[in-house]
Amino acid sequence: MKKTLLATAIVGAMGASAAAQAGTVYDQDGTKLDLYGRVVYGITTGGPEDAPGAGEKTDGSEFVDLGSRFGFIANHEVTRDMSVFARMEFRGDADAQNANGFDTVRNTYLGVKSNSWGSVQAGNFDSVYYRSGDVIFDVPENAGWEQLGAIAADSRGDAISYSTPDLSGFRAHVQAKHLSGNGDVVAGQDNSSTWTTAAAVDYTINDLYMSLGYSQGKDVSDRGASYDGGDPYADDVPYAAGEDLFGFFANYDFTDAFSMRFKYEQITDTLSDEELAARGRFDAEESIAGLGATYDYGMGEIYGQYARIGMAADDADDKDRWMLGGNYRFSQPMYVFAEVYQQDDGTDLDNSVRDNIRNLDDEILTTVGVRYDF
Repeated sequence: MKKTLLATAIVGAMGASAAAQAGTVYDQDGTKLDLYGRVVYGITTGGPEDAPGAGEKTDGSEFVDLGSRFGFIANHEVTRDMSVFARMEFRGDADAQNANGFDTVRNTYLGVKSNSWGSVQAGNFDSVYYRSGDVIFDVPENAGWEQLGAIAADSRGDAISYSTPDLSGFRAHVQAKHLSGNGDVVAGQDNSSTWTTAAAVDYTINDLYMSLGYSQGKDVSDRGASYDGGDPYADDVPYAAGEDLFGFFANYDFTDAFSMRFKYEQITDTLSDEELAARGRFDAEESIAGLGATYDYGMGEIYGQYARIGMAADDADDKDRWMLGGNYRFSQPMYVFAEVYQQDDGTDLDNSVRDNIRNLDDEILTTVGVRYDF
């Protein structure tokens, strides 16, 4: 069930045991190698249209891949208290013949873990901001997990993180990512490398889980530095709305079958209306207040989420977005699902501004699909 997978993600995403369905293919002399993955297919119809004149039709029916992937997790027990681990994960579009195959490398890192002093890992991995907090809203198979832009930028590639062990319910996490200035030279500017950071602290007491996270965003466009897989708050990134990101997340299990979750995220140092106009992004997002719930009925789950999106521009309306879904598991590794999602991108801006805004239509996006975990 997804609730089980969610709990695994919260508790285990800081180490190498995040894949709940992993199967052991080698286990000898203290070294263990697991293979894991998933195949997810869906059929979508409806959904938001592009802005007039955009030249693309995006709201019709389509057969889609929804994150199919596979990977390997290796672990070697050095002592009873310490182990070393490594992980490699690959993803690609599996809904059609694809000459490139699984061409996206994600969650690939190595590290050391101790029950006494915590864990350190380095490489390409999910941000501690996500792993500690926003993971609780990563529930839908397709659309409906609303997020602000920095959680990818502060982690993927060239990153290192440290997490404390469980300290009577408390855990703390810090992370740094190296942004290299090599490869590009911007005349008259600082072309040196720099760092961006993230941090989170979470606490579990009985059936309540809470997390407070921070993600630093830097504009590095003037020095030629690169986020290597993430999107910086830079001049050439159209949705940029500010700098640092703060978030609070909470999940409460009312019963073994029913849980609710809440989050609030805010970008600080929001750009002025003049800067937003210069970048053509009056629809840049500044904050998210979200509420969700999951009910486990035995053979599957019913789940839903609602988000209120605060806009950066003073004269742009806030947005409402919601999703509702359910799944049915007819075998341990395989289940079918159906979801509906609607994003309200209404605004009171004049037509000259509307022409620059995508996704003006509020038509509901419907997704039905099947997923197999291994």
